[in-house]
Amino acid sequence: MALTNNVSNKERSDDRLLFLKVQEGKSPHTTTGLIDKRLFTGENKMHAVMDPETSLWAIKYDKGGLPEALKQKFTSFSKLKNYVEIYFKGRNIEIEKIVD
Repeated sequence: MALTNNVSNKERSDDRLLFLKVQEGKSPHTTTGLIDKRLFTGENKMHAVMDPETSLWAIKYDKGGLPEALKQKFTSFSKLKNYVEIYFKGRNIEIEKIVD
């Protein structure tokens, strides 16, 4: 069966973009100052990427280094997404959309 460009194939993308936004009426904050403001403007992008050899998910930026707390591996995309949501919620940031 030939692969078609449909929703089920997109759901299985191994490189997904996570777009972030500042929670309405708040400002982003961190104790270490490691939040890259370019993540909100589109100048930098956050990826959730699956390693095809290990099937583990990781986070990466197009530009710059990750904060230490985000340098982890996850067994599924949903676990990665949940961790990212919790991590950024305390910094007044949320995931606006996910594109694969």
